[in-house]
Amino acid sequence: MKLAEFSNWLDALLVPAAFRDYCVDGLCVEASAEVSRVVTGVSFRDRLIDRAIEEKADCIIVHHPNGFWKSESQIPVGHFAERLQKLFTHGISLYGFHLPLDGHFEIGNNAQIAKALKLKIVQGFMQEGERTIGIIADAEAPLSKSEFLDRIQAGFAHGYQHSFLFGNEKIQRVAICSGSGANGIDEAIRLGADAFITGEIKEAVPITCEELGFNLVSCGHHRTEIFGVRALAEKISAELKIPAKFIDLDNEV
Repeated sequence: MKLAEFSNWLDALLVPAAFRDYCVDGLCVEASAEVSRVVTGVSFRDRLIDRAIEEKADCIIVHHPNGFWKSESQIPVGHFAERLQKLFTHGISLYGFHLPLDGHFEIGNNAQIAKALKLKIVQGFMQEGERTIGIIADAEAPLSKSEFLDRIQAGFAHGYQHSFLFGNEKIQRVAICSGSGANGIDEAIRLGADAFITGEIKEAVPITCEELGFNLVSCGHHRTEIFGVRALAEKISAELKIPAKFIDLDNEV
């Protein structure tokens, strides 16, 4: 498939223009005019490039386009230049999709987490631009705190990292925002959530949960964001008939 056609397909699927983001969303590096094999991963990094070369891929799609955040210079010097040179040498184009791959109601990180935990999506929350990035979802019936943790333990390959269970004894409505999404706690409470699932947390989060009487479980930034890029690879393979493979280079944070 032509790279331009592939870009159009991704833009139509993920609608990056609808999000207020703080990185490049879409094509970051154009190193080939064609897309014949795709590798996806959570973060742009050296080992992912090496794996793409091993897989003979000519396209990488990541959730974290490291080097292309708006706070970074994006000037091709130093280690960043070395990464780009490797992409061009091997004809590997690079895409990044950050918030669009959190908020998508089918293949987004949070929708896929809800699916893994057998929760039914009710609505989005945490507005970023024209779209939301978080998910509010319900269990079929109220869960005890231990049942809730068991379900998370089963839904995530590495289980959960921290649990702060100061809230309702029964949990049915769950707010989900992967990565560092715990800043949505106040909105989640207003929307009637009994608990919040996120990735990484800041120091104040356990205090907030204790003082507001709320339940929150963190499962790791990277480990809550494998879902979207994995689902995207599956969708590319199924709909475009382009071989696509998710590569998980685990990061405990």
